Amino acid sequence: MQTRVRKPLGVLLAGALMCVSLVPQAQAQQSNQPVALISIAPLDGVLNNTSYMLRACNVPEMSGLVTIMANQYSQGLDRSKPLGALVTLQDGIPTAMIFLPMVDRDQFFGALAGAGIEPDDLGDGLFEIDTGGQVVYAKHAGNWMFIAQTEDALANVPADPERLLGDLPQRYDLAVRLNVQALPAEMKSMATEQIRIGFERSVAAQANQSPEEAESAREMGEASLKQIEELIRDTEQFILGWKVDSTARKTYLDAAAQFVAGSKLAQQCEDAKSLTTRYGKFVLPDAALEFRYASVINDPTDKAVAKNNLRSSMQQIQQQIENSGDVPEPAVAVLEGLLDSIADVMEKTIDEGVFEGAGSVSLADNTLRVLLGGRLADGHALAAAFKEAIDKVPPSNRDVKVEFDYDSYGGYQLHRISGPIKIADPAARAALGDNLTIILGTADKGYLVVLDPTGDAAARQAIDNLNNAQPEPAVPFDSVVRLQPILQFASAVAPNPIIEQAADVASQSQGNDTISISARLITRGGVYRLSIDEGVLRTIGTAAKAGSGQPQGF
Repeated sequence: MQTRVRKPLGVLLAGALMCVSLVPQAQAQQSNQPVALISIAPLDGVLNNTSYMLRACNVPEMSGLVTIMANQYSQGLDRSKPLGALVTLQDGIPTAMIFLPMVDRDQFFGALAGAGIEPDDLGDGLFEIDTGGQVVYAKHAGNWMFIAQTEDALANVPADPERLLGDLPQRYDLAVRLNVQALPAEMKSMATEQIRIGFERSVAAQANQSPEEAESAREMGEASLKQIEELIRDTEQFILGWKVDSTARKTYLDAAAQFVAGSKLAQQCEDAKSLTTRYGKFVLPDAALEFRYASVINDPTDKAVAKNNLRSSMQQIQQQIENSGDVPEPAVAVLEGLLDSIADVMEKTIDEGVFEGAGSVSLADNTLRVLLGGRLADGHALAAAFKEAIDKVPPSNRDVKVEFDYDSYGGYQLHRISGPIKIADPAARAALGDNLTIILGTADKGYLVVLDPTGDAAARQAIDNLNNAQPEPAVPFDSVVRLQPILQFASAVAPNPIIEQAADVASQSQGNDTISISARLITRGGVYRLSIDEGVLRTIGTAAKAGSGQPQGF
């Protein structure tokens, strides 16, 4: 029997095999251990979640179409069980195998026939399928249908592929797990060698460097290369997973890494679990955006890399100032000196190896307020650097009023910078107001910066919150963005019908309007999660329809 027409199901089968085969090739010994797994949760649950997601995105008309297509092309499958694919390396060549839970093979092949595809029966449960130029093979064994690119790949199929997926189908609708330790050593060496070649070329391209600068750049580059090599060598597995949670009314994407037991990276994750912070309540009331961070660096090589990255960032800022043409030459020298002093304080903080801090933005009452703060090795040195920079500017050239040490509060010396805002753009003036007031607070081991046109009340409240807080377990990173206050503020400072409509939709979400990025520690590793609430999806979908002129309604 031959294929007559190239149809969607056949294209999907062939395309899926091609996608899961995109693994770098290298010469290595044969291994039956999967280097990659793709997990798809049971179709009934996935379809329900997909339908919910489309309604949440304000495109319910797509839900019915997706359901019809899924029902057509999943005939004969057991939709209560997961499906997926695995990739192994055979003599360095990636070999992919798709596995589908089966309840009725004839019904499954009937769906193929409806798509113009008729498998050839090769006997012993083996079939050849021509999808219109791409030949694949299928094997029916037990309650599973296995599909691969060659007959040999189907010679030894797993008795229960569901066990290979572990708990991935319960945790995610779609997930990919990469078993880094199953990759041949030759393949990992090839990856690091390619990175090293790129580094050597980059060094060679810096012809304008002095010998000392070139040597310093090489030392820092070698330290960075060592970090990359450790990451490739000591990562045990990496997981990328996506989940739609209709009960919690959100969707999220996880990126997780777990490191080899006993490795430096695994130990760093364990060390981070003991971190505590007092910055959990260091936040403005009614914040539209807030974030917190905490980390520790103990390894000298890691500290050297962090310092190099810091200096590189400072050099880039200095070059932008020099090349802008908008900054007078005397001011350039002052700013460069200030950046050098800030870098010195930051390097001392890196030497101490502990980092924690937080920030937030409030848009309440259509007024922009910003709060930033964190740990420093020497906050007073930071204040001294600003004083030195200001003293170099003649009073006649100062457009702002600067008051150093105008007060002290809760262990912080308070400094104030204020002046008129010279911005022509009406929207920017509406957002920032006519005058700018910045409060800088410096302490023995900390700093804070507050932007608030109404005074220093927010700075004093933040200091109280910090001093009264009890140490609590810290997370590497945590951030939240709330859509409703941002849209309301944007609509107030720059009226726009689409933004106004989006703000109205967000206001109906009853607080279910956040986007968050957070990190949490697991055994020998960590997980970063991007989470999006239903209210955000609905708001974006409504705005997209409004922008395209499509009819509204949900």
